[in-house]
Amino acid sequence: MTPAVLTFPRPLYAQMLAHVLSQPTFERCGLLAGRDGVVDRVWPVPNALASPVAYRMDGPEFAEAMIGCDFEPLGIFHSHPAGPPRPSPTDIAEAAYPDSIYVVISLQTLPLSVRGFTITDGQVREVKINILA
Repeated sequence: MTPAVLTFPRPLYAQMLAHVLSQPTFERCGLLAGRDGVVDRVWPVPNALASPVAYRMDGPEFAEAMIGCDFEPLGIFHSHPAGPPRPSPTDIAEAAYPDSIYVVISLQTLPLSVRGFTITDGQVREVKINILA
């Protein structure tokens, strides 16, 4: 069952944001490992598409991250360099993990806008994000 709240320890939240800001013109992505709604590891994964409007995770880094998440990622994160912090139609159509939380980070504003969602059978529901001190 997908948790109602996704909780990040502040250092892991900062690690995720640093990854998406490291190449702000392209969508950046990765996996979040953890249990009971609490992130305990951030797995940055290269965007195989190297695109400003889409992402795809594959290759050895993705395989390593999936193994690290026991093939059940708590979350999947990606950035929208020029878009809002919500799933795009492509994100919704390609969502393959209904038990994961999709974190979308908009780079349009500072501070960055970060929101979480579940995507199941094309239905999008927002999930609260909590950041621990």
